[in-house]
Amino acid sequence: MITDPLQRPDLNLIGTSCPMAFVKARLHLDTCFDGEIISILYEDTAANEPLARSILTLGHKILSETTDTRYKKTNPATQHTARRLDSATLQLKHIRIQVKK
Repeated sequence: MITDPLQRPDLNLIGTSCPMAFVKARLHLDTCFDGEIISILYEDTAANEPLARSILTLGHKILSETTDTRYKKTNPATQHTARRLDSATLQLKHIRIQVKK
């Protein structure tokens, strides 16, 4: 059982926005077994807002949906600086899904 959703999701979609996030999620779900429980981690942005709803329309069951703000996103061009003034908290969503086939 994963106690920290950032530790190891089954599918990490950070950096991917819908519709490509949905395409990747669907391809992953198509490889899963009926009844399997998986976790998906993605950025909580306006572009990804329909992701969980789209997964539901495929017939899968959302078991839980949590939000986490511990992840920091930085601009790679300024990562060498000590202060990282452009760091921004990136809100993440973690959903647990029961696969239905």
